Amino acid sequence: MRKTIFLASFYMMGISFIDMAFLKVENIVDGRILYTRKKTHRPYNIKISASLEVILQYYSKGKNKGDYLFPILKQDSLPQQYKRLKEARKRYNKKLKKLAVLADIDEHLTSYVSRHTFASLANNKGIPVSAISEMLGHESLKTTQIYLNSLSNNILDNYNDMIIDI
Repeated sequence: MRKTIFLASFYMMGISFIDMAFLKVENIVDGRILYTRKKTHRPYNIKISASLEVILQYYSKGKNKGDYLFPILKQDSLPQQYKRLKEARKRYNKKLKKLAVLADIDEHLTSYVSRHTFASLANNKGIPVSAISEMLGHESLKTTQIYLNSLSNNILDNYNDMIIDI
């Protein structure tokens, strides 16, 4: 289950754990995920890829439109939900750590890794930082720069070759 939630986060442009927790079945509309980011109150409209579709079908099966999509929160009061969210993220990160060991991954996996990975891969593919910033819902490009790892040597080598081969 944790693996699929991690992948769903990645497929939804690195959606934060809190935003994922609050997604409801009704947020699935015409092949898209529509929601408002909790932190910035910005609306999102994400195309559902084939890989994400499989995960969403699994989690939405037998649920009503008003039900939470992922098994993270319950229909409680908002303060209780935030308490549960904090506990759920702690459990989630603990299980991701175990998953990393099982998969022989040296990196420390947390709920933020899917977000950071999405941003880094987008950057390495040459997607403009302004677009990455928009995808992540950041209010400034400076915040996005924090998420981005340095470009891989292959990409830098290709740029160098482009300059030298002029």
